[in-house]
Amino acid sequence: MTKKKFQIKGMHCVSCAMNVEGALEDLPGVKTARVNYAKASAEVEFDEQEVNEKQMIEAIQKAGYAIA
Repeated sequence: MTKKKFQIKGMHCVSCAMNVEGALEDLPGVKTARVNYAKASAEVEFDEQEVNEKQMIEAIQKAGYAIA
C-alpha cells in the first residue's frame, strides 16, 4: 500500500470534506481516505496497481474541488 497526501482547495464545510472522502473511497484500489477540512488536506492509502494519482485527482475535481 502507498500513502499520498493532497492539499485541496474549495472546501467550505465538513460536508465538503465528506464529499471528497466519498469520491476517493469510491475508487477501486483506495483502502482509506481521510479528509481534514481544517487543514484542507486528504491522506489516501491505496494500491498503486489498481489506482494512480491522476485518477484520484480527477475524482477530487469531479466532486467539485481543486488540488492546491
